[in-house]
Amino acid sequence: MNSAEALIKSIQGLSASPGDLSALHGILKKAEDSLRNNWDVQLATLEELDPSIHSLGYLYLLEGLTRGSVSKGKTSGVLLLMDRFISRCDAGQIRLASEKFVTLCKRFKDRVLELEDPLRGVAPLVSAVRKVQVSAKCLTALHPDCLQLCLQAKCYKAGFSVISDDILEVDQPRDFYLYCYYGGMICIGLKRFQKASELLYNVVTAPMYQLNAIALEAYKKYILVNLIHSGQFSNSVPKCASTAAQRHLKSWCIPYNEVGNRYNDGEISELEAVVVAHSSDFEQDNNLGLVKQAVASLYKRNILRLTQKYLTLSLQDIANMVQLANAKEAETHVLQMIQDGQIHALINQKDGMVRFLEDPEQYKTSDMIEVMDSVIQRTIGLSKNLIAMDESLSCDPLYLGKVGREMQKFDFGDDFDTVPQKFSMVSSLSQLRNRNSLSSSRSVPQRSLCVSSSSSDTLLAGGSSKEDERQSKISSRKEGDDTGDLKHWLDKNGLPPCKVLLKERPAHDQNHKPIHYVAASEDLQKGDVAFSVPDSLVVTLERVLGNETIAELLTTNKLSELACLALYLMYEKKQGKKSVWYPYIRELDRQRGRGQLDVESPLLWSEAELEYLTGSPTKAEVLERAEGIKREYSELDTVWFMAGSLFQQYPFDIPTEAFTFEIFKQAFAAVQSCVVHLQNVSLARRFALVPLGPPLLAYCSNCKAMLTAVDGAVQLVVDRPYKAGDPIVVWCGPQPNAKLLLNYGFIDEDNPYDRIIVEAALSTDDPQYQDKRLVAQRNGKLSQQVFQVRVGKEKEAVQDMLPYLRLGYMSDPAEMQSVISSQGPVCSMSPCMERAVLDQLADYFMRRLAGYPTTLKEDDALLADPSLNPRKRVATRLVRLEKKMLAACLVATVDLLNELPDTTISPCPAPYAPSLK
Repeated sequence: MNSAEALIKSIQGLSASPGDLSALHGILKKAEDSLRNNWDVQLATLEELDPSIHSLGYLYLLEGLTRGSVSKGKTSGVLLLMDRFISRCDAGQIRLASEKFVTLCKRFKDRVLELEDPLRGVAPLVSAVRKVQVSAKCLTALHPDCLQLCLQAKCYKAGFSVISDDILEVDQPRDFYLYCYYGGMICIGLKRFQKASELLYNVVTAPMYQLNAIALEAYKKYILVNLIHSGQFSNSVPKCASTAAQRHLKSWCIPYNEVGNRYNDGEISELEAVVVAHSSDFEQDNNLGLVKQAVASLYKRNILRLTQKYLTLSLQDIANMVQLANAKEAETHVLQMIQDGQIHALINQKDGMVRFLEDPEQYKTSDMIEVMDSVIQRTIGLSKNLIAMDESLSCDPLYLGKVGREMQKFDFGDDFDTVPQKFSMVSSLSQLRNRNSLSSSRSVPQRSLCVSSSSSDTLLAGGSSKEDERQSKISSRKEGDDTGDLKHWLDKNGLPPCKVLLKERPAHDQNHKPIHYVAASEDLQKGDVAFSVPDSLVVTLERVLGNETIAELLTTNKLSELACLALYLMYEKKQGKKSVWYPYIRELDRQRGRGQLDVESPLLWSEAELEYLTGSPTKAEVLERAEGIKREYSELDTVWFMAGSLFQQYPFDIPTEAFTFEIFKQAFAAVQSCVVHLQNVSLARRFALVPLGPPLLAYCSNCKAMLTAVDGAVQLVVDRPYKAGDPIVVWCGPQPNAKLLLNYGFIDEDNPYDRIIVEAALSTDDPQYQDKRLVAQRNGKLSQQVFQVRVGKEKEAVQDMLPYLRLGYMSDPAEMQSVISSQGPVCSMSPCMERAVLDQLADYFMRRLAGYPTTLKEDDALLADPSLNPRKRVATRLVRLEKKMLAACLVATVDLLNELPDTTISPCPAPYAPSLK
């Protein structure tokens, strides 16, 4: 028996059980060289084997047959064998030699492309992908080849079936680039532009150390697809893209950026001129058809903008406004948009008018429930996948080994333990994309055993209370009275000569240190510069993170600016005197987030103290803000791990292990009370912590002086004269007292911006709801309208609400327009209806007043008590001002009721009256 026959016998005899297959695999590996060099495999030899039973042996023989060049006469027969084998082979057997199977499939793809018959290879390659995949989440080396054939053959649906699964495991980056790029093109062919945008986005934001051609082509199509799908274009590359992409993509895609800019302008003629100027570039990139689709989408985008301004338009008006040739073209576009669900409208063929409608979807049908359920299930699945990836990464020996080697780069001191056996990390898709951050192992967390104290004596998390006390004693011995400590630090670090000093006044609680405030050191005149703090002494996210892009990324996708600043100061506090910000943080600790009335934000009040706000909408706002802070706390680890350069001096201190939630909430409230919102600066600098700024400066509602950003500094120009020793005040913006209390812990009795909110809504059960909504819209109102009652203008607010409320009582369309446009205090059309409207409004104000546990007289008695708790005092002052506005509204409503004739006593039925809350 020769070697060929022996090998065939071995294949036939050892293809039954897993143990035999393992032995056969060893025999085939040893025979591989002889197959390659000494034995010319004949086609007839393979006919002795069944590809579905003897898959492993068949694979080795067929791979040897196709390794070299094949004559044209035999090409068809070889392709038939490959097609037959790929379609019928056993997945379990070929996975024993998956690399050889992938090589064979790639040769098959190359052969069908050489014959210019890609359709012939689609079905076998789709089958091959499923067989070589260990799981549906795994990206194989055959995915790009399969998608390429689908593209060439224009079998987009077959290709879409391959990309329908979520890919979570990637081996080779190039496979991932091609998979997403080809997948995006397939989705473009199917006009599934949202999915195409997601896939192309993955290519653009994938890790890369230098720009590659795949990412460049993907970015060109990404721009055009976004224009078609959402009508949006941004001049900047996605923020989570690699540094190489950020630097070079825009310069290589100038024609596409010009198309995007002209698209944003909304002018068809200018966009078409750009397309004509760069048509050769677009044609060379094979993107001219996509560019034309983007141009065509601008017509629809402009029509969509019209629906936001108009309720009814003629087809000719639409044609003129969006630069279409005639009304017929406008009708075609509108009908197509209605069919695609982009707008909701009715076309009156008789007079050529288009009536734009609201979305009729009520989100309560069985079909919509199924859609929502599928989205929820998908989200749950993604969450499980992320948790599994987190656990896998945190226990990966290679990963932990690299962390252990990189640890030696840092000086841990005595506060850090050795590397733990398992990390507690939160993964995200952004982490996987931003490999630049992951590749810097210094951003990998190690659990710190130095957990901050939750002592109530400090708002910004730091060391233990004993350590704070020790440092305080040392500081007192060295520096004596610390009143000028912050000022001394500012002067030492470059503060220019200024006209202010720090003074103090006693705190209400004798256990607390006196409160510092900024006062004039000399007489000041209006327009004088009180002080100018250089940028080097101002804390902003750009300064903290050292990167404006990272700052915008974090605050756009994960945390608020306040949370990021609070986290930074908590870490700095842990450094004690080693921190460059120690004197400033020490001053914030002294202030404890207290406002000028010696009161902290209600975020730090107890449940019993929040009862002081019963009846006020502020109580619900406080609870909602507290929940928001809790959500941000749960994101701290994710954000900390996302940015490789985030807080580099503490790379192994996981936030939620270093700081409890209570400490974070205290720090958040403290930062909230002193942050300054700068104007005309970048997003990364808009929220700033300014020494000598709040809370050392008092806020005032009727002041016009603001801290402003100038070249290289933040300065304060006073708006009024001051005597030496007078406290300096600044404007807090047009905020009502509820916001002042929530943000800064005080209220202003003379606040001209104080207001309460009344929400009214038309009844959706009303059969004439749509007609009434349209009437309201024509008169500048919405189906759910918010009315603001400003202090001192309560009567005007009541008169503004009346026409809207009358609308809910009407049934005749002609009367509806007349009623809502009526500006008089009493509508003369229906006195009965007028009394019903006023009765409803008066009842609403009385119910709101009854929701407060105390009356105005009782509030006055409480405020007359000099020993009243500061928190209860400020809460009482707030609810008292709210009740005064409500009472004034009630008086205005009763006055209008008294003006009605006696014949209006009988009740007026109103089954669909607007709701008030």
